[in-house]
Amino acid sequence: MAPSSVPTRTPAPPEPQLGSELLVVRLQRVEGLHSSHFYVGRLSLGQPRPQELQVLFDTASGHLLVPHSACTSKACKKHKRYSPFLSSTAMDVNSNGKPVREKQRLVTGKAVRDAVTVEFTQADLGEGAAQAVLVHDDVCLGTEFGHQVCTNLDIMAAVKMDDELFEAMPYDGMLGLSMAGLSTGTGCVFFQRLMETNPSMLPQFGLSFGAQSGEIFFGGHDSSRMAEDLKWFPVLHPDDGFWEVAIKSVRLGNLTVDACNDGCRGIIDTGSSRLGVQENNFQALRTALSHSQPMVGGGCQGPELEFDLGDIALKLRVEDYATGSNCEPQLGSLELDPKDYHGVYAFGETVLRRYYAAFDWQERRIGFAPVAQRRVQLGKAAATAVFTV
Repeated sequence: MAPSSVPTRTPAPPEPQLGSELLVVRLQRVEGLHSSHFYVGRLSLGQPRPQELQVLFDTASGHLLVPHSACTSKACKKHKRYSPFLSSTAMDVNSNGKPVREKQRLVTGKAVRDAVTVEFTQADLGEGAAQAVLVHDDVCLGTEFGHQVCTNLDIMAAVKMDDELFEAMPYDGMLGLSMAGLSTGTGCVFFQRLMETNPSMLPQFGLSFGAQSGEIFFGGHDSSRMAEDLKWFPVLHPDDGFWEVAIKSVRLGNLTVDACNDGCRGIIDTGSSRLGVQENNFQALRTALSHSQPMVGGGCQGPELEFDLGDIALKLRVEDYATGSNCEPQLGSLELDPKDYHGVYAFGETVLRRYYAAFDWQERRIGFAPVAQRRVQLGKAAATAVFTV
């Protein structure tokens, strides 16, 4: 994603909210086009009657982007839209954080105001851009049990969205969880604002994806979701904004398919359903993975695909990268200029269903641990009946 260049600002220190309870947001796996899948959860915007939307918690973007109620494009109409006019806490702002009009909370009629264009490259759904205005409002996350944590930030309310990309998205908007480098200003960075308004929370979050559901943990982690202790790695180029780690090599069984002589990087991208591969390496890896063979009775046979990070190797089984009667490789192409990027891989659902991912905002590091099996125990009479979900 490449946002337009606009001035940054430092918002006034908010009133702190006390309480150190771990915040858990439940995620649901939903289906998109081309057999893609995404994990989405609920958030609410505004007061006194919060507007609830389903969003993708996107580790590779830097803004909260939702359709504005004034947007009439086909893509906007397909999704639930956010109306600042239904919120008593909404304020139209420019990129410097100041109101569009003094002593007027919301602007009506024609007005000169800052607009931002945000471009997206999505490994599963393609490319597109959104034009948005900025609205400062309350944003709340919580669980079905009623515990909520709120903050306030500058929301990108889209007044125009490219139909090809955004109409295909099976969710209303995106809540960016990248580092600050991918945002147009500090007032837009959700996790930074969450930590500022909730100083007792540990400045970390974690992701756990299951077959049909998942969780995102704010302010800590759930060790029951991990089969082993976390292994931590420094974030590469943290000022760029991506949560990315260095890859030493990529192997398919005993075959090295990318020696990473010029360096390789793995970007954690929850918006990617398939394994993302930079375009100039795409065909070579696809050809190597095409040697997987169908088995009698269904399924595929093939070696593990490994990404060597040093202290841990992230391993994908054949069913993670190949599917169908012909065991077709499931990859997404990343159209990145090889002059600026080398050996980029996007770790999306395929990796995150195998590994718990932890993100440390303060220390700028990423942790991985193999996931523990998800089990549900059914009542006293079925104490021995355990199912993986």
